[in-house]
Amino acid sequence: MVSVSLAAAPALASAAPPLSGGNTQSSSDTAKTSGATTSVDATTTTGATTATGASAGSVYSRRSIPQPDLVPGAANGTVFTYATTGADHKPRQSSGVLLTPFGSVPAGGFPVIAWAHGSRGLADGCAPSVRPTVADLDQARTWLSRGYAVVSTDYAGLGTAGTPQYFDTDATARNIVDAVRATQSLRSDVSRRWAVVGQGQGAAAAVTLARIGQTLGGSTLDFRGAAASSIPAQFSSLLTKLGPGTVNLPAGLTADALYTLSAISSARPSVDVVDYLTESGRSWLNRAAQLCVADLTREVDGISLGSLFSKPLSGNRELAGVLEAASVLPVRGFTRPVMMTQGLVDPSVIVPLTLNYINDARMADRQVSPRPYLTLSADSANRMADNDIRSFIATTMR
Repeated sequence: MVSVSLAAAPALASAAPPLSGGNTQSSSDTAKTSGATTSVDATTTTGATTATGASAGSVYSRRSIPQPDLVPGAANGTVFTYATTGADHKPRQSSGVLLTPFGSVPAGGFPVIAWAHGSRGLADGCAPSVRPTVADLDQARTWLSRGYAVVSTDYAGLGTAGTPQYFDTDATARNIVDAVRATQSLRSDVSRRWAVVGQGQGAAAAVTLARIGQTLGGSTLDFRGAAASSIPAQFSSLLTKLGPGTVNLPAGLTADALYTLSAISSARPSVDVVDYLTESGRSWLNRAAQLCVADLTREVDGISLGSLFSKPLSGNRELAGVLEAASVLPVRGFTRPVMMTQGLVDPSVIVPLTLNYINDARMADRQVSPRPYLTLSADSANRMADNDIRSFIATTMR
């Protein structure tokens, strides 16, 4: 898993009204941002439209990040809100951050890296534009140093109105494309050329974008490829197998399961989730709606996962249908190159399931570049992944 930085030790943004409204307290792996806000009239970009006909990627508000608050390597930074579409295909707003590097602007502008972050939480205060993690900060710093502009979306409902549709890969992919589309009206020195780098939740969206990204972006954007690390393969199948007596999972996966069930319970109230939970499970579902990922992961470490369920989720066919439809990952039909990386030591996924998925995709489609790292050192695997992804992105952006 590779990391990114959006603002220096100060957080990216406590922000414009659409971006505030959350807990900006820092923890061991987060940084706090601040700065003044400037609202602007919605700026319409050319491209796809939301369900009501509003232009996807239209910018509703923006503010510049003060120079002292920028991540090292960023010459300019903007926090913005923009129009996108939710899992229900209805118009939504999302917030994001655009950073540009120092140096001479290349012909056509700085090529854009869309950083697709992993799980951050469901509460507004968990939005990376408000409370970026060390991983978010490291990724931005890394790609800025290589001469790329970096855009990162919070995903709709995280820091903006509505319920985060955490469980829907297609909605996440659309949020990413629309953030890239927004960059075209935010600054004149960014290119139409872009690629996505994703981890965890963002990796699932990156893989999906390798199949549909150019179609979503249309003629206004030039999508070149995707790199995905820690792909949550078969996560829907894993969830539907949970129930009384379930063996414990790594804390990160337990947190992801709770976030997913909490998001579905809020976004799809007709789907019965609560009745499958014990009193303890319902309490943890509520905690998942409030806590950011570092805090929830720490709190669920060591809990008995089976004790959260009063009956097996496998009996909930409606839930299984929602999960399958929203989180299935393609193994073929990729229209752009996609690199898939995975180390042997990774508590954020079930490694054998992810490796099986990568192998299936490799066998099914020549656009896939698999990179399994057969080392028991997570640090070594991360370094190798960073080197491979750097070369892959440089090649696809030519």
